[in-house]
Parts: sequence; C-alpha cells; structure tokens
Amino acid sequence: MAAWFGIALIVTAIILTTLLILLIPAIAIKLIRPPLEARIAEIYIPQQILRKDFTANSFGQESKGVWQVRGNGGLILTEEYSHFFRFVPGADLRVPIAAITELSFTRNHLGKATIYNLLKARFSTNGETDSIAWYLRDPNAWKARIEEIMRDRL
Repeated sequence: MAAWFGIALIVTAIILTTLLILLIPAIAIKLIRPPLEARIAEIYIPQQILRKDFTANSFGQESKGVWQVRGNGGLILTEEYSHFFRFVPGADLRVPIAAITELSFTRNHLGKATIYNLLKARFSTNGETDSIAWYLRDPNAWKARIEEIMRDRL
C-alpha cells in the first residue's frame, strides 16, 4: 500500500511540474503582451504590420558575443523592417529589410542550441556585417514573407 502511495505522489509531482512548465510561459506572455503591444503601437500602425509573433525568442546578436542571454519578445515584420521588441525594453533591434543579405535556418546560434529551426538573418548596416537568430512559431512563413519583400524590391 505504501509503495502505491509513493508512486501516486511521484506521478502527481510529475504532472504538476509539467503543468507549471507549460502554464508559466503562457501566463507570462499574457501579462507582458499588452505593454509590448503598446510599445509597438507607438511606432507602427496595424496596417503596416505584415507578420507578428509575440512568442519570439532571440538567440542573440552576433556582434554582441556569446555571453548575451536569450531574449523573449515580439518580432514584427513590415515592408521596411524586421523589428524585434524585447519584453524588457532597451534591447530592441530594428533591421531594415534592405540590409538583409541572407536568410537561413539553423539549430544553433552563438553557442545556444535547440531542436527547432531558428530563422537566422545576416545583415549589413553601416558597413558592418551582423546576424541574429530567432525561435518563431512558423519560421518557414517568416522566411518566405521576408524573401517575397526582398524580391519585390528588385
């Protein structure tokens, strides 16, 4: 009887831990999303936004080195920019579409790895080459849409 009770406790602990792992990020996104949307609305009107992903996760900007932490936030795509708004203000990155020199998929960036495809953008601004990689819900759609904008500019 005691063995069954111990097994039941372990199973319950596993289920509760799994629920917490799944629920905490969802709750955090719901709490942080309204202020993030307000920051975005200060810069862009809804008609300018072609794609958005409020669960974007930056794996870092190459020029800032391997020691930077990942950053959660929202990635916005317009005809002119790919603009990453971090949940924590002050570390946003706006990349002109015209500055993007390469789009690819990777599963690691700056020493950080995942089992998912990350969208990696290599870009050049002010004569400096840089890159950033993001985890996105649908990286294929993002890549296709950015490439479409780039083709339309030719």
